[in-house]
Amino acid sequence: MLLCYIYPMLKSVINLLYPAASEVCPEKIKKRLPPFCVKCGRQLNNIPELIDICADCRNDAPYFDRAWSACYYEGPLKGLIHDFKYKHITSLSRDFSNLIVDFMKQYNVAAGCELILSVPMHPSRLFKREINHSDILAKDIARRLDIPYSGKILKKIKDTSIQSTLKRVERIKNLRSSFSVKNTSAVRGKNILLVDDLFTTGSTVNECSRILKESGAARIEVVTLARGDRP
Repeated sequence: MLLCYIYPMLKSVINLLYPAASEVCPEKIKKRLPPFCVKCGRQLNNIPELIDICADCRNDAPYFDRAWSACYYEGPLKGLIHDFKYKHITSLSRDFSNLIVDFMKQYNVAAGCELILSVPMHPSRLFKREINHSDILAKDIARRLDIPYSGKILKKIKDTSIQSTLKRVERIKNLRSSFSVKNTSAVRGKNILLVDDLFTTGSTVNECSRILKESGAARIEVVTLARGDRP
């Protein structure tokens, strides 16, 4: 039982003493540039200028109002995100949140945001992982922007299969009804910013957005650190 208290403390000390074990070099990280799809934020290069929405969003509009990703998921950033998520180098959150906040200010992301939420983990997955990386990022962003944050409103109630092993249609089916809103009055009529680390197919943030909209949320914008859609 004593290890349950000592181990997290030890990891915190290591993060403080050895933050350079994984360092973010902004010059080596590729920041995403417009044009973006006005719904999901996908890169629109080589698409006629009059088209501002991607084919997927035209055919099947997402529940969120707008999604953004600050950087391309490539190069050194891929390794840094892996270190952040699986090696528990949480000191990287400071640099990651700086990248996101700078991007948000540059493109006026979630200008009317009243509440910040993170994509939650199921308790059993959180027990194995020990940290929720999205929660850490969201708290940091909320502190920098001085916007209220809650990690108790949006909950993962179904322990689903790992998304990365599934195809797009399977991902959507896998996540159906896997989230819930604990307190609907806390989101009713609110403009919400939903934070995650990666945007792949968007299935996870879209399912979170669906349940939030059904609970009365007014507007939902999504921001992630990275997305692998470099043209």
